[in-house]
Amino acid sequence: MAENQLSETLEVTNHRDGPEARNPHAPMKEWTDPAPFTWACPDGFFVKKILQQGSGLDKPKEGCKCQVCVEVEPSCNFDAGTHFQHGINQTIEMILGESDTQFTEIIEKCVETMLLGEQCEVLLAPGLMEKFTDGGNRLKLYVKLEEFTLHCDSWQMGFEEKWQVAMYHKVKGTEHFKSGNLFGAARRYAKSLRLLVTVKYDLPLEKGEEYNRARRDLYSNLAACQLKQKQFRHVIQNCSKALEIDPDSVKCLYRRGQAYASINEFEKARDDCRRVLLLEPGNTAAAHHLRILNEQVKAQNEKIGKAMSKLFI
Repeated sequence: MAENQLSETLEVTNHRDGPEARNPHAPMKEWTDPAPFTWACPDGFFVKKILQQGSGLDKPKEGCKCQVCVEVEPSCNFDAGTHFQHGINQTIEMILGESDTQFTEIIEKCVETMLLGEQCEVLLAPGLMEKFTDGGNRLKLYVKLEEFTLHCDSWQMGFEEKWQVAMYHKVKGTEHFKSGNLFGAARRYAKSLRLLVTVKYDLPLEKGEEYNRARRDLYSNLAACQLKQKQFRHVIQNCSKALEIDPDSVKCLYRRGQAYASINEFEKARDDCRRVLLLEPGNTAAAHHLRILNEQVKAQNEKIGKAMSKLFI
């Protein structure tokens, strides 16, 4: 998130620190300190103001089961069905790490910084408002952590447990991709990949081939999400990683070729398309794409030729 958006959010925070800024009828909005502690999320998505201090030393982390109450005002402008299917203005159960929308991810990031019983106001960066409300109205968002159970870190898990969790996220990612939730799909694929990286040196010999197939598919699937989101350099990076595992992956070659073409690296795009046609001579999509690339390369060369000729006039 751009720094100016975070600065704007912080400026709003500084003008809303007084008790008059709250709704006195809402039970979650108790001001126990005239100058609440303010914390800015490092990625700039939100600023948290602690309205009531929590207790203890432990904070929830990924995998923890939490009892959380999320209040949103004005709720009439917030589409909970799209952004937060857990439900608003009520106590709900969340398992951290299971978020599949950007709004839920923000709530999770906030909860991970909270102590038991803590209440806070969350001020979203201005650029996020229009994503979560009908008219881009500023939301008043309050979060209370009522209860949570601790969960072991991934480094405390054995190989089989990590493998099962990684495959779970992989399956969930594919479900989200098929339903059009690219944010949730990409997040799940990335989680699965991170877990697989941690089991690399604990891998049983008989799992080697399956492990490499899973990594190849995850890199390829993540690239498919990023291609639809026009994140072309990420597509190239992830397809290249998949192709290190399986140089003959037609899907990855074709996706990388599309990404190269989108950033005007036509020669590299042609190389990938030619490789696809070598592996699958009847691939009509690649043949069509190659014809377009040949025209683009021809036009690019003519443009460069004209530019060079002017240097010698």
